[in-house]
Amino acid sequence: MIDKIEINMVNGTVHNFKKGEFGVESIEIDNVRGFIEINYGEHEMGSRRVIIPIQNIEKCEFIEKSGSHGQADVGGYVG
Repeated sequence: MIDKIEINMVNGTVHNFKKGEFGVESIEIDNVRGFIEINYGEHEMGSRRVIIPIQNIEKCEFIEKSGSHGQADVGGYVG
């Protein structure tokens, strides 16, 4: 499960997402379909999902928590 992610886009913008901040419930990377998906919790108006195509990413760094001991692995993607 990804806890925190920083995405550098090819157009120079940088996006940061952290689980638990601003309603972010989950962060997932889908290499098969080619995108990063950020899911927000349910709100009065419904749910919100951000989908970022991997081909638009220059660099991506993330922290992934593994196990119940709170250990973290750092991963990344360079497009």
